[in-house]
Amino acid sequence: MRTSLATLACLASAVSAARFTLHIPNTPIVNPSTLPSTTYATLHSSGAPIEAYLTRANSFNFANVSAGSYLLMVHCRDYAFHPLRLDVSVEEAVEGSGEKRELVKAWQTFIGNEWDNKGELIGEGGNGVVLETRPLGQKYYFQERQGFSPLSFLKSPMILMALFSMVMIFGMPYLMENMDPETRAEFEEMQKKSPLAPSGENPAQKLQNFDLAGWMAGKTDSGSNSRGASPAPGSKKRG
Repeated sequence: MRTSLATLACLASAVSAARFTLHIPNTPIVNPSTLPSTTYATLHSSGAPIEAYLTRANSFNFANVSAGSYLLMVHCRDYAFHPLRLDVSVEEAVEGSGEKRELVKAWQTFIGNEWDNKGELIGEGGNGVVLETRPLGQKYYFQERQGFSPLSFLKSPMILMALFSMVMIFGMPYLMENMDPETRAEFEEMQKKSPLAPSGENPAQKLQNFDLAGWMAGKTDSGSNSRGASPAPGSKKRG
């Protein structure tokens, strides 16, 4: 009787446990045959993690996985892999038959987000299903020192400002000499009307009293003074 009960318990545990294979295909990023032998995968749940090491077939074999939801991660020294969510459930093979079968489903998941936030479905199937995982990229533990590049040197803001100043200093006189007389006269007239034009007044005070709106409207000091001047005291208005 004891033997039969133990046998039934073993059969029940075997029926309620699933097995699957996680395979790493050959991609342009990595050839799985070159991965270090220390590469392994883990299934994380409420209990202790389940581990499986990389085989010669470039896959991880998991057996006796009970029903539940797991976080599947591949740990590698040289490459980073996307984490997966693995759900193992027990369903009826045929309705009313009473036979149970394991169903394995895997999705992409995102670290730091809610567990119900599922990504793309990776694969699903019964016992012995083969799932694929692909590396995200290579890990870099050291920062490479960049060499001297003339292009990056010229992109510096200070160098660009210096080059612009040199162009203005050495190029403006050449442009002024080759400018036609009418354009040159207009340019000189604009320089005279500029608030920064040299004069006997204090430049700071002149800049403080500068009327930007009036200057943009084309007003002059003489015109504004003549329009805004009040009649002299004692003068009579002609009727």
